[in-house]
Amino acid sequence: MKRKISEKLVAWKQSDSKKPLMLFGARQTGKTTSILEFAHANYDQVIYIDFYKQPQMKAAFNGSLEPAAIIATLEALLRRKIDAAHTLIVFDEIQECDRAITALKFFCTDAIEYDVVAAGSLLGVHVAREGSFPVGYVDMLTMHPMDFEEFCWALDEGMAFDLARQSYRSFASCVLHERLMGLYQSYLLVGGMPEAVLAHTNGRPLHEVREIQEALRVAYVADMAKYATNVDAAKIIECWESLPSQLAKESGSTKFIWKYVASGAKAERYSSAIDWLVASGVVSKCTQISEGVSPLKSFENPSSFKIYVADTGLLSCAYDATPADFEGKDNRSARFRGGMAENYVMQQLVVSGFKPYYWGMQSTHEVEFVIKLEDGVVPVEVKSGRRVASTSANRFAEKYGCPYIIRVSGKNFGADGNVRSVPLYAVGLIGER
Repeated sequence: MKRKISEKLVAWKQSDSKKPLMLFGARQTGKTTSILEFAHANYDQVIYIDFYKQPQMKAAFNGSLEPAAIIATLEALLRRKIDAAHTLIVFDEIQECDRAITALKFFCTDAIEYDVVAAGSLLGVHVAREGSFPVGYVDMLTMHPMDFEEFCWALDEGMAFDLARQSYRSFASCVLHERLMGLYQSYLLVGGMPEAVLAHTNGRPLHEVREIQEALRVAYVADMAKYATNVDAAKIIECWESLPSQLAKESGSTKFIWKYVASGAKAERYSSAIDWLVASGVVSKCTQISEGVSPLKSFENPSSFKIYVADTGLLSCAYDATPADFEGKDNRSARFRGGMAENYVMQQLVVSGFKPYYWGMQSTHEVEFVIKLEDGVVPVEVKSGRRVASTSANRFAEKYGCPYIIRVSGKNFGADGNVRSVPLYAVGLIGER
């Protein structure tokens, strides 16, 4: 399936100042597949080493970390010559070999003629814990679950999304609005994990997609147990399992509340668990700001935040949601639909490269997301349906002189005064020129 990371990998290869590349991302987002497809399309030779499946390859890093010595040992182990001019070296599951991570520095300083890509599951967790990251000596990319546009590509609906892109540029109504909203509803259920998307494109029923998603959720919990101490693992799992209820609270606020994790849970005991989840790539963190003034980070309040699941399909799996749950006939499920929409918007904004914040002290006076665009600081208001009346974003825009408000909802594109209406399916277009 077509992935946006492919263009970034080609751009890395063509860069005159490239360094060894480290590819971050949660488990099963498609890192290995994308790397190997890129490798075979752009190089005559590919040296692929999986340190988890091939632990004997760690021997190449037991002695000197000089690239010449490493290459010589790899050639002997593999019984192959490595031609720097035509070869991509891939170190997969590199978190299993600390010295290989350290060696990337020397490939940058002493052997830049070699193209090297490193990737791994929970690589962010490992680097944060071990402190072995070669700062300044590697390029970095992050692989996310498939975003909505990639989902459309997989379903052969790329032309439909292109029409949405045209509408975004003019804020004229999109003629395929209802069709794209239907695809958005499917995306909430299926999400962007490649295996789940592939099953959906092959016409497999939702319950089979759910089996794939549930297996991934089990694998994530197994990782939490494997790569953390027993005490930390229990806290990490408790935080992870609390997210469905965190995002569908009766109060309407999606702010992360410790009491939903466990009785007596407090930040001082559980904050490291949140850090682990963020580093693993399975969640994204959105911090509160006190002022809507650039730079936004200077006004963040680290003690107040929201946590969103990196893949909306895994979240809907945790709810065991069905298509009927999104139809909006029962007002009691409105907070579930609102939380799902927020989670989706956060996911799409993060994939687009934004660092979203939120503003407000109470759910009734809250702007779901605040981002920095070329035009300035902009509030992003999220509505799961087509009822869009709200005053929070207006209050924020007036207070901080924002150029306009972005209102994300089930409504078609449009502009009314300083409000720009963006349909839910088009969130990934925000910021495009």
